Amino acid sequence: MTQAGSEDNAVRERRDARLRAYAVLQEQRPELFVNPPGTAYEILLDRADQDHVTREVEKVAVAFGFPEDCADIGVVYRDPYVCMVRDAVRFRSGRVNTYIRFVPEGPGGGAAVLPVLDDGRIVLLHHFRHADRDWHWEIPRGFGARDEESSTTARRELLEELGGEVTEMIHLGELTSDTGMHSVRDQLYLARLATSSFPETPGPDAREEGIDAFRALTPDEMRSELAKGHIHDGFTLAAWALATARGLLPSAP
Repeated sequence: MTQAGSEDNAVRERRDARLRAYAVLQEQRPELFVNPPGTAYEILLDRADQDHVTREVEKVAVAFGFPEDCADIGVVYRDPYVCMVRDAVRFRSGRVNTYIRFVPEGPGGGAAVLPVLDDGRIVLLHHFRHADRDWHWEIPRGFGARDEESSTTARRELLEELGGEVTEMIHLGELTSDTGMHSVRDQLYLARLATSSFPETPGPDAREEGIDAFRALTPDEMRSELAKGHIHDGFTLAAWALATARGLLPSAP
């Protein structure tokens, strides 16, 4: 077999493997592949259509200097935390292309929790994040384990990252953090904590996670920090907005 033939076989095997994983995901999570009436992007599930889209996208990708596997359809990356899928889609005009998205390993997503001390102060964590290589003031959050209730995820993340005695947990609502890339909806909570149990400084486990300080803000201080643009985390902004809208936090004077 020539080198070119061997490479062609390797490409076919890789693409077949990604499509097999895609078919398994489709069987396990059919709701992720629904084409509702009037959809703007129809997911193409026929193998002939998928192969056609792959060929068309591959030509464009290679012409612009990208590797040919940019055109692969299916599950293109997976680890314990992330599953990345590239779909073949048809637009309303009839044009075909690919669309990439992150999907959860299970039907649920993660959870984030807004910690509020019983004296009304809101607790934020100074957390270093790898994605943008920067520090953020934000609330505890994390991935949900498979088949784990979101309230359990929220409580676990709160205790791991902050600690303290939880006196009440209130479900605030759902958040899709990036509707352009993520298919998962995370759950947001408010947790009331006993002020006497507030630990003031992070423990060893929290420090290992990149948390180096806590800050307890009065509602007025929180509004000031938000107005100054010092808080950027979407989970924190959404949880604060939902809690305020539901009257769970003091209103502005």
